[in-house]
Amino acid sequence: MYRTDLVRQVARQTGLNQRVVSDVLRASQQLIAQTLTAGDSVTIPGFGTFYTRQQAEGTIRHIQTGKAARIPTHRVAAFRVGAVLKRAVRDRRRRPRWW
Repeated sequence: MYRTDLVRQVARQTGLNQRVVSDVLRASQQLIAQTLTAGDSVTIPGFGTFYTRQQAEGTIRHIQTGKAARIPTHRVAAFRVGAVLKRAVRDRRRRPRWW
């Protein structure tokens, strides 16, 4: 599902304008990105937690030249799935209350 599909379906289910839903989604994404940049985590109960973690230093090989290159440690975004979402995906027959 793409962003436009998500906006369309949320607008249809809530009765809101697609522009309003798109603005809310965009603002939510920006706020999550700003929070992760600051080093904090974002928890949505039942859905999951967005957080950052350190990626260890590593080496890679260039495909054409075969030379090794070092990649320094860096932060990456990560997501931990919540219990309600995990159960919903595992057992398709039972849906969570907030669905």
